[in-house]
Formats: sequence, structure tokens, C-alpha cells
Amino acid sequence: MTPRADFIAGNTRLRARLPALLGPFDYDQLAGVSREAAAQRLAASTYRPYLNRDRTGDDRLLDAIGRRLRDLLGGVRGLYGGIAGTAVAVLLARHDLQDALALIRGARTGQPAADRLAAVLGVGALDQRTAADIATAPDGATAVLRLAAHRLPDPLTARALPAAWERFELSGDPDELETTVAAAAIDGWSDRLEWVGRAARPVLEVIHAECDRANLLAVLRDPALETPRLLPTGLVSVAALLAARRGDPQPTGAVRPSWRQALERHLHDQDLPALEWDLDTTLWRQAVRGLRRGDPLGADIPVGYVLAAECEARTIRLLLAGNALTHDIRDLLVR
Repeated sequence: MTPRADFIAGNTRLRARLPALLGPFDYDQLAGVSREAAAQRLAASTYRPYLNRDRTGDDRLLDAIGRRLRDLLGGVRGLYGGIAGTAVAVLLARHDLQDALALIRGARTGQPAADRLAAVLGVGALDQRTAADIATAPDGATAVLRLAAHRLPDPLTARALPAAWERFELSGDPDELETTVAAAAIDGWSDRLEWVGRAARPVLEVIHAECDRANLLAVLRDPALETPRLLPTGLVSVAALLAARRGDPQPTGAVRPSWRQALERHLHDQDLPALEWDLDTTLWRQAVRGLRRGDPLGADIPVGYVLAAECEARTIRLLLAGNALTHDIRDLLVR
């Protein structure tokens, strides 16, 4: 029998970090103004220490957003031990996977090492020091071998990397490579969370929701493909995804009712970026709701905190880009 996961100590310390997240006043100062005004007001907020005076323009702001997100999420993994630590490690392994894929992609396409490293968040098992070593790989094959040697992004996925790279060398299909690696990681996460049991349910729900979201967008993005390369399905079957592409939101909406309005809006305007934002905000709302009203002794707290921090970074990027947000961001806020 699996021991009970103990989130109490970690949740207590993580709750103390909540005031670091932007609040309603901060967003009110940023929303509805020009990009230049938003940038100036951001410099007067908690982002000020992250604004490097040696850099200007978009690079300076994007770098500040990335470094702040790194600080918000940094150390979260270390707050939890034992069974609870396993669940929280999976939550942050989402970033490990993206970091590993970014390093492989950068090596494969010949990007400068500095650019590869800049794409790494480094808040989970794959830290900045290890990433710096991998970022100097002369080619994709070497990057894969170095990741595997470090057993990153996790031991199970690391074992799958060499075979995935060999298939890529035959097919030359980078989408297949990244989907194969991601699928291996997600299968491993699911197994670990199932082992943890009910206490890890909030984390597993996030994984399933993100897989369903990515799969739906993949199906809608390229209607010419009979069956696009998909991640492991969560609650939405492949049949339901293809039905949504045909213009029938009922099967998908029936499985995830919170998607229905967004899908109906997409059928009307065919605006895929707007649908992506709608699905993101649906996930963020659920996570923040769990942070406010979920089990204070369970995984709802780390899930809510991590997704709230991710929501903040994404929202600030959109505000600075001058993109109008479909939803009032107030109901995405923690405070």
C-alpha cells in the first residue's frame, strides 16, 4: 500500500509565496494601455529588479518575464519530499520536457549555444548548469547523448531519446521526433501519478487537460492530415477530436463541458490563436479555483501556484504584444 502523501509542510511554505504574484491592481495598471505605457508600468512593479539596464526593447522585457517566472517556480520542487515530492516533480517536469526539446531543437538547427540556453527555464530536474553543458553540443545527436547521460529530462524519457533520434535521422521529421519524446515523458508521468494515487489527481488532471488541448489544436491546425501526430489522450478520444474538426463540438464538449463555448466561438470565427487562449484560460481558472477552494492539504496548492505563475508570464507577454485578451483577467488572479 502506497504511503499517504504529505503536502502540509510544502503547502504552508508555498502559500507564503503567493503575495509575490501580481494582483488586481497590477493588472489594472497594465491592461488597456499602449505597449509602451504597459512596459513603463511593468518597470514600476515587482518586475523592476528583473529589467536589465544593459538591454533594451523587447529582448529586455521578455528576458525579465522569463527570469521572474524562473524565480517564482524555482525551489518549488524542493519544498516537498516523499510521495508529495513525486507529484510536484511531475508538475515541474512539464518544463523539463520543454527545456530538453528546446536544447535538442537548438542543436539540431545549429542555434548559438547562448540562444539554446536562453530557451531553458531550468526549474525542475534540468537545472541551468546542466543545461549549459548540453547547450554546447555540436549537433543534435550529441545533445541527445548528453541528455541521456544525465538521465534527463527524466530517466524513462532519457532511455527513449536515442531510439527517437535514430528514427528522426531516417525520417527527417522533427514533429515526429518531438511528439515521440513528449509521449514517452507523458506516459512516464502518468505511471508515477497513478502510483501516488488520489493525492496526485490534481496534477494528473493538468497533464490530461494539456494533452487534450495540444491534440485538439493539432487536429484543427492542419485539416489536411487524416490523423495528425498526437500526444497520449487524456479525457478526449481521437474520435471526439476529429468530430470537432468536422464542426461537431458535441462529442468534445460532452467530455469537457468547459470547452463548449470556446469551440462554438471557433466554429464561428475560425480564430485558432483565440481558441488556444480560451483553452489556456479554462485550465488556469480551474487551477486558481483549486488554489482558493481546493484541498489545502493536497496537490491543489502546488498546482494552483505553478499554473498561476505560468498564467502571469503568458498574460504579461500578450499585454506587451498589444493583443486584446478575450477574457477579463481578474478571475485568473490568485488574490
